[in-house]
Formats: sequence, structure tokens, C-alpha cells
Amino acid sequence: MTSRERILNIINHKEADRVPVDLGGTATTTILAKPYYGLLKLLNIDKPVRIADAMQMWVYVDDEISDMFHTDVVALWPLYDFLGVRRDAGFKDWVTPTGTPVKISKDFNPKKQEDGSYIYEVGGYVYKLPSYGYYFDVVKPAYAWVETPEDVEKIDYPIMSDEEKAWLKKNAEKLRKESDKFIVTDIVGGWCDIAGPMLGNEKFYMDIIMNKPMIHALFRKLNDVWMARIDALVETVGDKIDAVIMYNDLGSNMGGLYKTETVREMVIPYIKEFYDHVNKVSNYHIIFHSCGSVYQYLPDLIDAGVRILNPVQVGTKNMEPEKLKKEFGKDLVFWGGAVDPQHVLAFKSSEEVSEQAKRHMEIFMKDGGFVFTQPHNIQSNVPPENVLALYETAVKYGKY
Repeated sequence: MTSRERILNIINHKEADRVPVDLGGTATTTILAKPYYGLLKLLNIDKPVRIADAMQMWVYVDDEISDMFHTDVVALWPLYDFLGVRRDAGFKDWVTPTGTPVKISKDFNPKKQEDGSYIYEVGGYVYKLPSYGYYFDVVKPAYAWVETPEDVEKIDYPIMSDEEKAWLKKNAEKLRKESDKFIVTDIVGGWCDIAGPMLGNEKFYMDIIMNKPMIHALFRKLNDVWMARIDALVETVGDKIDAVIMYNDLGSNMGGLYKTETVREMVIPYIKEFYDHVNKVSNYHIIFHSCGSVYQYLPDLIDAGVRILNPVQVGTKNMEPEKLKKEFGKDLVFWGGAVDPQHVLAFKSSEEVSEQAKRHMEIFMKDGGFVFTQPHNIQSNVPPENVLALYETAVKYGKY
């Protein structure tokens, strides 16, 4: 069974020869520079740490690691990363503020500040990487001035340039020819995850309640862009990819960020419209990404068309594997949830990591519907021994 066949089986809620594994196959299932550097050292692999995304400082996972962990997913990365840095510019040496030596795009040229922090400006946004930090955050949004639906009309949000199409076409063909893996791309964004940084999160959290006409206009514009990008993707790469991933964080540790009624009114209609469009024009699967506890929204998300949930942040309220599998296992594929990232992966022993991953896998894998990966990217405080223990557990115990 090929990797692609394995995941398609799982998506169709059928058991396969083994549980499929993802590390580095999407922008939310990879690993940051510091723990990856430690993992390479632990395994005596003499490879540089190549940064795939300058915003979060997550990496391209090398073939040696992918082969060792039997991964089944590969990414078709866009031409630009989340900071707007080009991926085709070649690499240069750099050292992160916390001391990790990396290879990073030559197109990455932040301004170093006297306090050791870095500032990066692009497209009207200002991002900051603190001297003690691991990734860039927005410190100045580009569209804080937007107040009305008429203001939304002034926003110029690009679809896809000919240069981007050529990049995607070339790399999609290469991946499909050289790999039997399940191919995911992230050329579309989301709703809340995009609107928050555009307006400023504080403003967005107020506007989604107090300025609904403007938020509806913004989500309408974003949806039009995402659907147009899907059309461009179909035209450019056709069936050479398998899935797209969407980002729409709705949860916190203790529950949803918004009332269920707010999400039902303000967000669900756009999710449903997008899913209907993708299903109409392509055979692409959609991986729906939302951090935190999203339990309260799952019935509405399923009604809107959501079938694959990521990152499955176990350890937050109401996101216990047993509960999720029992209540939603027939409707959802759980792309993540192998381990609690906040309380176990970062702080417990490698034996405890392995024990929990084995137990979660046994729960989620029954009757298919589970891709083994940790909730979101492996953060900088995770010991490399725990990363190794996590993925060795998938290899050792993932047989059906």
C-alpha cells in the first residue's frame, strides 16, 4: 500500500496496513528549528536546519527523518512563506536569537534592533521577533483602519500571479512524479485566522460582535479570494495534489473563543460556501485547522462540510480522545491528537510521551479516521528525546 493509498483509506474510514504518519507534511504538523536541531544531533545526522517558514521558524524535514518515521504526507509549499519571504531565493547562514544555527532564505532581511530583537516589515504589516523569542508576531496590523464595508472594498488581496502558478505547477509535477505520498498545499487561508492579523486581534474580537456588517464584508471578500485561488490551483496543478489546508482558530484551552451562536452566524456560512465550491470544482480534500477546544462547534462544522479536523488539541477542555472518537468518529478524520503538546510532550519523560501516544493511537485508529501527528508544530521547549519517542511509537505500534 502506498502512502497516498493509505491516507485515502483512512479518510474513507477504512483501516489500512498501518496508521499513516505526518511530520512536515503541512504548515501545522512540522517542527521548529530548535528541537529539530536537537533531533538531528541526537540521531547523529549531519544536516543543516533549513527554515521553511521565517515567521514561525519551522523547518523542511529532511528525507532521512521522513524515512525513519515512515511519514506519508508531503507539502507543496507556496512560493512565499507566511512572512512573505520567497522560497526560491536560495539559502544563507543565520543564527536565531536563541542560538540555533540555521539556513534561511536569502530573501529574509529583517532589521536588527539594539535590544537584539528583529523587525520585519511587509505589505503594511510590522512583525517582531523578540531577542528571547522563537517566532515573529504581528505588532502592527495592515488594516486597522478598516471600519466599514466600503473600506473592505479598498483592500487589494491578490489571487495568484503567473509566477506563483509556474512555481506550483513545476513543484506539483515533481512531487507527483518522485513521491507516492499524499500531497497537501496551503495556498488558501481562512477567516478568523486572517481577519485577526489584518485588523489587529483586539479590534477583530470586538468587531465580530459590534461591527458585523464590516466583518461579513471582509469574510465575503476573503471567501471570494479563496475560491478564486482554488480555481487557479485546479487550472494549474489539476489532480497532482490531494488536499488543501484551511486555518481558522476558534478555540482556547477552556473552550471556544466565541459563542456558538456567533460562529454559526458569522463564520459557518462562509465555511460551507467554500467547501461546496471546492467539492464542485475539484476532488481535493480539505484539512480544517483550528487550535484549542472546538468541541462546541463540531456539529456545525460537520454540517458545513468539515470532514478532516486538525490539530485535535487533546489536553484542552472536552477534547479527550475517547469523547471525540465516540461522538464524532463516524464523521471526522482526526489529523493529529497523538499526544498532549502542552502538558506531556514538552514536560514529561520520553516514556510517558510514548505511553500516551500509544493509548491515543489505539483510540483514534479504530475503523480508520486517524493520521498520527502531534497537535500543531513541535515547539522549541520540546526535548529531542521526546520527539524521537513520539514518532518511534507510531512506527512500533501503528500496525492494524
